[in-house]
Amino acid sequence: MRIYSLFFGALFLSLLSCGGDGVAEQQNLLIGHWDLVEGSRNGKVTESLRGTYFEFTSEGKMSTNLPIKGGIDSPFVIENGEIVQTIINDLHIKYKIVELTPKALKLTTTLRSFDFIFSLEKGIKEGDALSLVEENTKK
Repeated sequence: MRIYSLFFGALFLSLLSCGGDGVAEQQNLLIGHWDLVEGSRNGKVTESLRGTYFEFTSEGKMSTNLPIKGGIDSPFVIENGEIVQTIINDLHIKYKIVELTPKALKLTTTLRSFDFIFSLEKGIKEGDALSLVEENTKK
């Protein structure tokens, strides 16, 4: 009986430690600039979100051009499969991570009573693209 207790205790602790690694892995995949491929509001694809981006830094800051006051360089954390953004006056916006791969990110959220889905792909910021062009022309 005691061996079973030790086994299940060790199994429980190993599962807890894996959860932290998952968050670190998600955070590493998230870092960078993400451009909207398709956005929907209340289940309908909308063009009004065209040009939307999200950007995440390794310092725990995020920026977005969504029409939300305080969306630039605001702190974020990943908790329970959600990106939790803190904006003005400690208001929190939660984005559920539906999919996260090295090149694709899908988020859902509710803002001002509207349900949103953001399908994004990893992009290159304009300034970074110019740097890459200059770097390639020097070679």
